[in-house]
Amino acid sequence: MTGIQLVAVAFAAVMAFLTYTAWRRGELDNRESLLWMAVWIALALVSLFPDRLRAVIAPLQVARLIDLVMVAGILFLAAVVFQLNRSLRRLESKLVQLVRSLALKEEPPC
Repeated sequence: MTGIQLVAVAFAAVMAFLTYTAWRRGELDNRESLLWMAVWIALALVSLFPDRLRAVIAPLQVARLIDLVMVAGILFLAAVVFQLNRSLRRLESKLVQLVRSLALKEEPPC
């Protein structure tokens, strides 16, 4: 096992632990925690068994495993950023509605 594999597995283990603790504190719901756990487990498995993925790499015509991991990572991050942007827009809309409703309430006498 190479040094980078150890670092990747250790990183995945720490992130899985942080995901679990965030779920226990109620900061993540079940769906989010399962998604992130799947990501960390996949990272650990790809790091531990890179040779097992040769069957996946060949049909995709990817030169190296790292190329496939980088493309998948970029696609995953793009999806996460899109979802975060949607959530931010929804929160912004709710905040605008809240401020408008508070502004239209009866004003106290001066």
